[in-house]
Amino acid sequence: MRVKMNISILFLGLVLILAACGGGSEQSGGEASTNYPERKIEVLVGHGAGGGTDLFARAVVKELEEILDVNINVVNQEGGAGVIAAQNAFNAPADGYTLVGDAAFPITTAAGTNKHGLDDFVPIARFQSDTYGLWVNPAKFDSIDDFIQAAKDNPGKITVGGTGSMGMDEITVFQLGQVAGVELSFVPMEGSGEMHSGVIGGHLDAMVDEFGPTKALYEDGSIKPLVVFAEERLEQFPDLPTTVEKGWDITDGNERGFYIKKGTDPEIIKILEGAMKKAYDSEEYQKLEEESYLHLREGWLNSKEFTTRTEELIEKYKAVMEELQK
Repeated sequence: MRVKMNISILFLGLVLILAACGGGSEQSGGEASTNYPERKIEVLVGHGAGGGTDLFARAVVKELEEILDVNINVVNQEGGAGVIAAQNAFNAPADGYTLVGDAAFPITTAAGTNKHGLDDFVPIARFQSDTYGLWVNPAKFDSIDDFIQAAKDNPGKITVGGTGSMGMDEITVFQLGQVAGVELSFVPMEGSGEMHSGVIGGHLDAMVDEFGPTKALYEDGSIKPLVVFAEERLEQFPDLPTTVEKGWDITDGNERGFYIKKGTDPEIIKILEGAMKKAYDSEEYQKLEEESYLHLREGWLNSKEFTTRTEELIEKYKAVMEELQK
């Protein structure tokens, strides 16, 4: 009887030890999320140093390092308008320590060049919804009406520059041609500098670009905008007509945000989302937005909102790509 009792006590003890170990594992998982981050984070940016997406990512990272109290490295991995960075992030563990900062995710996914869309990535937060303008040399065109008339008089001969190929710039030029009923010739450029020189030097008739990179050239009179791709007139440019008031429903611009590999602990995503909201609201970041004309429309979307928006854009750009590639 005593032997049986001792065996029973021993068995009960083992059960309690195993239960305690199991409970410890669950607690450990919770602690891992709570203690995140415990080491360096990498943000992969699929665009070159000094460009809009790179500058955006570095500005946010500067704030996040203080908020999360950890080192964060921005790693530029150019190629495929962000596709290479997305591929490398997909190949990394889903542990919260590899993020992607991107502006072309919906476009590359719609085009099929990014094989890892929303099936493999979770949008964390959107920071910027940038605003495009159509810019020209002031000596060339007086107004958007003059520009469109020139395009009608010279089908396919009016050149409009933009950075890259099959990206937001080319989509914008293609859509402008469609809604205005004209044939425009898109010229892909390697960077903003080359594009700006082309317009100023007369090698390009026009270009599509954001207001931040063109600010200095506008202020010294080298270029001027003919139309802004927006719903309402800008306070800073009250005399500049919008595409919508011209009857053209094209207002999209680059939407910059952060993504993380699907399978990452939701608690980690929540921590990152909260930290990014603090970074967005910080005085330093808001100052940067205003100085760079990135405040022209609200940029912030949380993870749920950004996911919905990304889904909508992917479907929208799929249809545009089909027309563009005909």
